[in-house]
Amino acid sequence: MNKFPVYKFILVSIAVIALSLLYFLYPATNTSFYPACIFHSLTGLYCPGCGSQRAASALLHGSFSKAIGLNILFVLCIPLILYSAFAYSWNVFSQKKMVQAVFYSPLFIKIFLGIVLLFWVLRNIPTAPFNWLAP
Repeated sequence: MNKFPVYKFILVSIAVIALSLLYFLYPATNTSFYPACIFHSLTGLYCPGCGSQRAASALLHGSFSKAIGLNILFVLCIPLILYSAFAYSWNVFSQKKMVQAVFYSPLFIKIFLGIVLLFWVLRNIPTAPFNWLAP
């Protein structure tokens, strides 16, 4: 087994744990030292990622409904993130490699990009029900 992926896995794990502790101990809704969205600061519009920091913090505190209200796209992508993390971990420690074919499919990439762009446009429409997508 190559030692470099194990070290990389350990470093990534430490970073994820440290960031999780930071967002848990200092919730993004109550603290102002987290970076603001540059796109929102410049245009007043919401990008697809606006509200993700607060949604991650809400999820760590067990508030699923609050997280959905802040950024539903981020919450819906959590299973994809967990699948990717599991596959990466599996590949580091196993001889039999798991292929993440779904992420490398051109169809998946086009559909996911389309969803992100549609979410970006819809969350900036200032009338109901679209304004519910805004954080």
